[in-house]
Amino acid sequence: MTRVLALARREAAAYVASPLALVIAALFLVVQGFSFYAVLRVLADPRSPAPYGAVLRTHFGGTFLYWSFLLFVAAALSMRLVADERHKGTWEALRTAPVGGATIVCGKWLGALAYYALLWAPTLVYVAVLRALAPPGAGPDAGPIATAYFGVLVCGASFLAVGLCASALADSQVAAAVLAFVALVVWLLLGLVPELSPSAMARHPAWAAVLRAIDVRRHMDDFARGIVDLRHVLVHAGVAFAALVAAAAVVGAERHPRRLAASAALGAALAALAALLANVLAARHPVRLDATRAQVYTLDAKTRRVLGELRRPVKALVVRAGEPQLRPLYDEVDELLAAFRAAAPLLTVDEIDPAVAPGRLAELAEDYSLAPDELSGGGAVLFVSGDRRRGVALLDMADVREARVVSFRGEEELAAALLDVSEDERPEICFTAGHGEPTLDDDAGLAPVARALAGDAYRVSEMPPGPVPARCAAVVVAAPKRPFGAGDAAALDDLLERGGRLMVLVDDFAPTGLERLLERRGVRLAAAVAVDPAFETGAPLTWATFLGYGDHPIAAAFSGRRATVWIKPRAVEPVAGADGAAWPLVRTSPAGWGERDVTLARAPEKPGADAIPGPVSIAVAAEDARTGARVVAFGSARSFIGAGAGEQGGADVALLASSSAWLTGRTKLLGVGPKTPEQLRLVLGAAQEERVFWLCVLGLPLGVALLGAGRLALRRRGT
Repeated sequence: MTRVLALARREAAAYVASPLALVIAALFLVVQGFSFYAVLRVLADPRSPAPYGAVLRTHFGGTFLYWSFLLFVAAALSMRLVADERHKGTWEALRTAPVGGATIVCGKWLGALAYYALLWAPTLVYVAVLRALAPPGAGPDAGPIATAYFGVLVCGASFLAVGLCASALADSQVAAAVLAFVALVVWLLLGLVPELSPSAMARHPAWAAVLRAIDVRRHMDDFARGIVDLRHVLVHAGVAFAALVAAAAVVGAERHPRRLAASAALGAALAALAALLANVLAARHPVRLDATRAQVYTLDAKTRRVLGELRRPVKALVVRAGEPQLRPLYDEVDELLAAFRAAAPLLTVDEIDPAVAPGRLAELAEDYSLAPDELSGGGAVLFVSGDRRRGVALLDMADVREARVVSFRGEEELAAALLDVSEDERPEICFTAGHGEPTLDDDAGLAPVARALAGDAYRVSEMPPGPVPARCAAVVVAAPKRPFGAGDAAALDDLLERGGRLMVLVDDFAPTGLERLLERRGVRLAAAVAVDPAFETGAPLTWATFLGYGDHPIAAAFSGRRATVWIKPRAVEPVAGADGAAWPLVRTSPAGWGERDVTLARAPEKPGADAIPGPVSIAVAAEDARTGARVVAFGSARSFIGAGAGEQGGADVALLASSSAWLTGRTKLLGVGPKTPEQLRLVLGAAQEERVFWLCVLGLPLGVALLGAGRLALRRRGT
């Protein structure tokens, strides 16, 4: 070991004294300075959203410039390790010294790695600059920065080992540099194959898994996000080990040239086999360490409990679609699903590329109650187990405000969906019958709603008049043609007094027999039709809303994302002072109003004298603080029945399914809550920006160059 360290010091000193290494260091810092300055400009640009997650993620491995120059640096530093010794004539003296080939190889590799680490040391100034420019108490997360530098060293160790092997095989420095660069570029390109040829990889999933496992871009991206994956470390350790063994075999066999190729090949093969076995073991028992301040990549104990109790096979389909700016969200989804899969062996994950199978999107949107535009424009994660299915749109997992992600609740949403399709107990939703309600088995009636609820892991049944059976987790009254009698209304009232759950879908303005029951729980069915001429769809008294949703768990996720269509809706008002709380779910725009003349055939041009001023609510959710009862009422049953249920890709039915989840307590099943990633925003003046440019792009490289030149000059004077 002493001889290895002595050789390492000799090599490191040779680098420091080399003019070529000094030039490489200066150029390296110029490129790194430009990269950091570009990141800084994005952080300070108010027109662009704050980067999601680790602030230096793009700087560390996120650009073509990073990889092309890093591979060049690794090839340039390693080319001299053996080839230069041969050129100068000092190789024979070193090879005949009382040290083995393995000692020589390890010493040279450690010396090169030490100088490589020295190249990165000045870039720590960038971290100091970030901390100085960040608002008070909002400095960059130290965890991802530390793991990023660790990843830089891990990648550098394997790259330099490959370069050292090339230098041992080549006869000249130029040949060694070219051989090393080509080998490293091939390694880099192998990781691109799954992206460049998804259809071929779909036919060969085993090869796709191997190529993803050796993808250096993915490795470095994980390190830059604050994740240390033992599998990534072992890949680089295995490559470095195999390359060093091959180089040692070449060096040791120089005295026996005929044995050179066989020795090198055998040594590298054995080393590669050992590395492969270690990686297989790590793949079966993955270890991923989360270094982020908010523990973004650590599963909550509740989530781990749900995954550990999974007893039936579940398949997750990831539909990747939408704009490139959504990629960071998919990275988070991929990380979550990988953690889910590690904790639940019965969970399998597959991908659907819309470019490969464009015809499937419409089919999937219908099966999972998602809007086609939402699925193609943003993507989703779809869970299926037997006949149960549940889709989670990508944008349902994130709180996006002013074009930036404020928080990410993917863990809770995905775990809740997984629980929905896998839990043994399926809540039963009972639809009342006997009052002229549409039937559940008629496509012109409530069949679309019944299919959507069954896909969300509910049991659906019809309930005859009389007391409410105990099996009913919630009761739905859908468009009764005849009012409820006193006995039936009393049965529903008794249900709510026991803390039960009720949904009412009213049609037209005939009495329902439930007006007093609903008003006592905070919901008033007003004798007015809600009109919104500015957003009419073309059909009389039919209008759509995209933004008119209340801030409630049922509807909040629809705001700005999904349009629902309402056919001659009745005004439904939250009652102030009720024994509990009531929230509007859907409203007209402020330009809409409630027209008292309910016999209208089309919307008037202006409100009547006694009209209800807008915005007017047409759906309300209420909760009784005394009993815990929950009620949801919609003023347009036609929006959920027959052809009306297909409007806007079934968004109305999705809203009804969301209401059912709230009624039965299936929303927020886990209570994990959102996780807030690091999102640093800087405010820089023109003068500050200019100073950062001069410091990072010119000042730091020039300072290192002058320091190195001064050292070289002093050394020459001393000799």
